[in-house]
Amino acid sequence: MAGALRYDSGDVAACARLGLSARKMWTGFKTLLLSWVLWDFFVYLGFLAAGENMGARWRMSVLMPLPGGLFWSSPVAVALLVAGCLAMAAVLMRGSLMASRIAFEQIRGDDFYSGAEASSFARSHSAPLAAVPLLLVFLVAILLLKGAAVGLLSRIPAAGPVVASLLALPLWGAMLLAVLTALALLLAFVLLPAIVACTKGDTFESVFELFSTLTSQPWRLLLHGILAVLATALGTAVFALFSAGAMGLLSLTTSWASGGGGFTEAIAAGPRLLAPELLPFFSRVGTMGGGGSVAAWGGAAGLIAGVSGAAMFLVLLSYVFSCLASAWTLIYVGLRRRRDGTDLLVEADREDMREYERLYGGGIPAPGRPGPREGN
Repeated sequence: MAGALRYDSGDVAACARLGLSARKMWTGFKTLLLSWVLWDFFVYLGFLAAGENMGARWRMSVLMPLPGGLFWSSPVAVALLVAGCLAMAAVLMRGSLMASRIAFEQIRGDDFYSGAEASSFARSHSAPLAAVPLLLVFLVAILLLKGAAVGLLSRIPAAGPVVASLLALPLWGAMLLAVLTALALLLAFVLLPAIVACTKGDTFESVFELFSTLTSQPWRLLLHGILAVLATALGTAVFALFSAGAMGLLSLTTSWASGGGGFTEAIAAGPRLLAPELLPFFSRVGTMGGGGSVAAWGGAAGLIAGVSGAAMFLVLLSYVFSCLASAWTLIYVGLRRRRDGTDLLVEADREDMREYERLYGGGIPAPGRPGPREGN
């Protein structure tokens, strides 16, 4: 893969292929599942704090509750929702860091980089994932407080409006910086894991790379982001088409062998069973247009088949997760090369060689690892 990189928009389309990786998809599956559990915990806790009828809410929402009704009238429930969203963001960014690290090693040519190695890397380099967003939020808050302070200053009789007018120009500049920082904060949730995965950078380096990437090549960044979404959507559509075909073959073979139907219908009803508010019509996709019903297979069999269908849907979402993590890794590697000429693949090889020579005192690469490339 490394030799095929062109460091331009053409590389981004490779995310659809890189996304089809069992290790990255397994990482995405665990990440999405944990995020789902966190959502359920905090939202149901919020409904409980709001005084909602929990039995009726469970029958309505099952494992995918959507805030509504009394929920929004309770400050405690809203605070719990915010806490849950922050916890989910942390989990998703850590999972993205692991998937991006695997993608980076794949791009380098190391197809044997394991999920355990990615998990170890995330444990050692996850500090910027929390520190950088907190720093950006703090900076935005400080800049907004400056505006509020000038507003209070303007209330002083006579001299206040004059002083506020004199501060208008620098205050406008501060608000421009606030807008830029807010954009960097939004970008951090998708690009920061790729930056850390490729550079092993600390908080300061990650902030520098984030702002440098945003300000030096904004249009190229936007274009590559759009291409990443399009490539992911196309790859997901193909994956879903193959999944629907597999479900059709499964329905054909099981109905022929069992003398009746119901198996694939129960599987396809899984997402609707577990998330009736969010996915009431998903079963039509899973059965290529036919409806799904867990009642077709009653009792424990129907429940297990439905959960299996939900897991299949989560695998599809895991592919999306893997594609996007790969895409942002490719985007950052390409933009970094275009910005300052740094080839992160070569830099990583040189770092591996220095570490190997430090440990073994030789110039032969470690077995199973890519050797050094030529310079830039």
